[in-house]
Amino acid sequence: PRVRARHVRVAHVENARPDARTASFRGYADKWVNVHGKDAKDVAQQIRSDRIDILVELTGHTAGNRLDVMALKPAPVQVTWIGYPNTTGLRTIDYRFCDAKVDPEDTEQTFTETLVRLPNTFLCYSPPKEAPDPSKTTPALNNGFVTFGSFNNFAKFNDQVLQLWSRILKQVPGSRLLMKCKPFACAHMRAKVLRRFELAGIKKSRIDLFPLFPSTREHLTLYSMVDISIDTFPYAGTTTTCEAMYMGVPVITLRAQDEDNHAHNVGCSLLANIELLKPLITDTPDEYVTAAVRLAGDMKRLDKIRKRLRSEMLKSPLCDGGTFVRNLEDVYDDLWAKYSKKKLGKSSGGTAGPETILTPRAQQQHEQPCGEAMVVEEGKKDNGRSSNTGVA
Repeated sequence: PRVRARHVRVAHVENARPDARTASFRGYADKWVNVHGKDAKDVAQQIRSDRIDILVELTGHTAGNRLDVMALKPAPVQVTWIGYPNTTGLRTIDYRFCDAKVDPEDTEQTFTETLVRLPNTFLCYSPPKEAPDPSKTTPALNNGFVTFGSFNNFAKFNDQVLQLWSRILKQVPGSRLLMKCKPFACAHMRAKVLRRFELAGIKKSRIDLFPLFPSTREHLTLYSMVDISIDTFPYAGTTTTCEAMYMGVPVITLRAQDEDNHAHNVGCSLLANIELLKPLITDTPDEYVTAAVRLAGDMKRLDKIRKRLRSEMLKSPLCDGGTFVRNLEDVYDDLWAKYSKKKLGKSSGGTAGPETILTPRAQQQHEQPCGEAMVVEEGKKDNGRSSNTGVA
């Protein structure tokens, strides 16, 4: 649902191929500027001309990023968020948004940015309108066997993951594994993966490999064949985990072991918002296997989860867009207040008292609007005056 924003939202967009989703995001922006192909200095000047106070970039070190712009510090407060599970390494980016589960207070992972932990969860999931209803019962009740599944990017499938998945299949007689990802359109790749499972003691007849499907609806419908989703590690699923849960499929995830790692802990953050799934957050590889095997042996519990998971998820913080945006805007206000206090303290040669801090809302009342911008890259998404927030 659309939430009335307290901040002016300006989007500086790196997008070579606008589509229907682009049009949808554009409807949420107060100003939309496509900066694709433009020189970093020109983009930075555009951001300064737009009087952006808080600049949020959403890609990190992924394809099409504009960290070259962030390095020029075109806004007084700069943030990285959601598109990349690690630090940018740029001293010009002040903050990184996360949460207390994905990046615990005692994390040993290092960041050049100051971590800002959002309440409950570092992201909010908006289910696609074209999503079908979950199947009425867990598939195993009709099939007579349990199907485990993973729709994660193939790059997350490593030898450690294969070994644990093989242990699970060996301990659940007759069970199958369904995997879906882009490389499985290639016969050579399918044969290579099946051979890896055979070497681990799993017959290839128990493995089903699917390529990408042309539509979101077809993609999500495939979950009607999956009883239990098993997460990858040390790079956990994000969108795939949300999609599985929305389709009524419980997810088994593994918390980071020796060192806390954002990419590893994402599943823990997501599942922690849904009471039904909290027991499926595991702390060791053995617990991961045990949780999967026990759930596979409890048809009553599996079916209960299938029938309740979507409604439970929709009621959780993970899908509460209104509250998420209000919390996010409170954070924007806090960050701007800190910046204002620091700036006023420097200009006066001392420390500014709390009464002199001009938050974005106070500035608006004094007819000094500020804005937030987001730099949005191709395939990235997020929303966020009366501070000008820019998304880059």
